Amino acid sequence: MALTGVITILLASLSLGIKAQSVPTRLPGNWSHVGCYTDISTSRTLAATYFVSENMTVESCMSFCSAANYIYAGVEFGNCDSTIQIPSQPAPLGDCYMPCNGNATETCGGPVRLNVFNSNEPPPVIVPSITSSHDAGLWTYQGCFTDTVNARTLGTGINIPGGTTAESCTAACQAAGGYLNAGLENGHECWCDNSIHAPTQRTSDADCRMVCLATHREYCGNQNRLAIYQYSASGEPPGPQACLQTSLSNFTLQAQFKNPPINGPLSVPIKVVVVELVKNVLWTVLSACPLCCSEWPALSMQNSIIKPHSVAIPTQEMAATYTNDGESPGFVASIPAFPGFQSYCTMTDSAAPPGSPPILAFDGKPDAFSLCTNTSANARLDVVFSPVTGHPHYLLDDCQPINIQVITGSG
Repeated sequence: MALTGVITILLASLSLGIKAQSVPTRLPGNWSHVGCYTDISTSRTLAATYFVSENMTVESCMSFCSAANYIYAGVEFGNCDSTIQIPSQPAPLGDCYMPCNGNATETCGGPVRLNVFNSNEPPPVIVPSITSSHDAGLWTYQGCFTDTVNARTLGTGINIPGGTTAESCTAACQAAGGYLNAGLENGHECWCDNSIHAPTQRTSDADCRMVCLATHREYCGNQNRLAIYQYSASGEPPGPQACLQTSLSNFTLQAQFKNPPINGPLSVPIKVVVVELVKNVLWTVLSACPLCCSEWPALSMQNSIIKPHSVAIPTQEMAATYTNDGESPGFVASIPAFPGFQSYCTMTDSAAPPGSPPILAFDGKPDAFSLCTNTSANARLDVVFSPVTGHPHYLLDDCQPINIQVITGSG
């Protein structure tokens, strides 16, 4: 019998012979049980730090994490963090069945399962804005952006002896030469520049949730992720970009690559494609799939709701749904008709030459779209809003940032 089979039998025997309980009767301080969560070695649910003990208990794990100022403790290997990281998901409590080595009446997770506890201390935050320590200016959070060693999003690194926080990094960038952008990365890095450089793409804020080493009350970006702040000398935060139109008839969409391929087009058409059909309900998404058929050649926008128009069923009512970070903009046709979700408008492409087509914005963001290869749909190239790390249907490294141009008859 293989060694893995012997181990499996032994673990099963232990779980049957000792009735462990997931939660001790009394937990120290204000700690409480959160639940059983999935965990994988390549993307830890609690990723900040860990310790291993031959006498592991729930209490010893909490003690270690509490001493390190983390608010989550997880028993599997003794992990700590102040955030339950993506792509972890809640799992059935019965999946966390393995007795702790140090106390067999407690459970210490299970195979690729983590039993998670929370100290109920205040969670860390992405600092939304910082008043300048040098003048009356204001630094405002702009979003989470990808970064690589070979192509820096912000070009100047700053060493901060006292530790990196949103406050210390923005102050250092201003003192170093009046930079307009400051970025936090990897829990302790500070980067500065006057421009945000390609080939970066905007991702979900959830990708920038690594606590600062200097203070666990704040987030400082993440590995290969920059939390970027922009300086305003007036002391007023930069207002949202104004919408050009919230209602528009008979238009199409095309994806304009922000980082055009060396041997490829600068833009590709975007179409509406079917992803699911059940009785009286049809779901579609935006895709740049070149070979996919689409019966919705044109769209309209009414009061910020996009509506695809079918040539096969002219009376069909299809309307936009809400799009979460990391997901594809979608539409639904149903009986009774879905009223639609108001979040779209057109905006001026401030980086394009005069006369260029307007670009599509969702939830006030025109810069958060990407084309991602859908690994669960024959490599279909789908539009994704604020792509995230660890998504089950695409790899963030395979996503390409785009602007979505709105093409009208006069465009």
